[in-house]
Amino acid sequence: MNGIDYVESGAGEPVLFIPGSYSTPAAWRPIQKLLPQRWRFIGTSLCGYGQTDETRTPDDAALAHEVRIVEHAARRAGGGPVHLVGHSFGATVALATARAGALQVASLALFEANPIVLLRDGPHHALYDETWRVGRDFEAAVRSGERDAPARIIDFWGGAGAFAAMPPAVQDYCRATAPINVLDWRGVFGFEFSAADCAALDVPVLLVRGALANAVMVAMTDSIAAHLPRAQPAVVAGANHFLVSTHAAACAELLLGFYRV
Repeated sequence: MNGIDYVESGAGEPVLFIPGSYSTPAAWRPIQKLLPQRWRFIGTSLCGYGQTDETRTPDDAALAHEVRIVEHAARRAGGGPVHLVGHSFGATVALATARAGALQVASLALFEANPIVLLRDGPHHALYDETWRVGRDFEAAVRSGERDAPARIIDFWGGAGAFAAMPPAVQDYCRATAPINVLDWRGVFGFEFSAADCAALDVPVLLVRGALANAVMVAMTDSIAAHLPRAQPAVVAGANHFLVSTHAAACAELLLGFYRV
């Protein structure tokens, strides 16, 4: 394997945290600090972020690249049953990993997962089209050198002004990794995931979104919940797409309750 971020702490059953776009294992630390150390926390970064090498190309941005990273981290942690926790793009990668079947997945905790293809052929097709246009326009903005192209994506998911409210260092990281996020979007739109795939995931699933989620996220979350056999939906009050950062205590409480079940 190429270079892959890997950090761990604690002891016990492994819980593998998968960050979203523009992110690294650091995104989960505020939540991990609020959880008991009776679990072993594993962290990694997806392709092109942190210390993980980029293996994708514009012609091959398939989620299989990301799944290999998760599988590698899980096997390094011992190879037994693993709980997967993901946010946004990372939550979609968690779904792809569970469907791939190479790992024994004990549970899934999905925070604002975005398998957009679930909206393509149903009553929410217009939301699918809207999101596709956002991704297309973002890619064009990155190609043209638009400095704040990431604001298009971050404000789409988090609401107007979400990018401007981020610390300058975070904004700079987003600017630097915008071409990587382009590949993330290509991977999401190329990810074929159906209601039948949801129904086949017979593991406990904590399915979380923010109360301020946009219409696309609400529709995706509802669609996932409708087909997962063991879904536990939850909504974090006052939170938008970036709830794992802004509402760490509420997210930690949800995880704690989920793992106690």
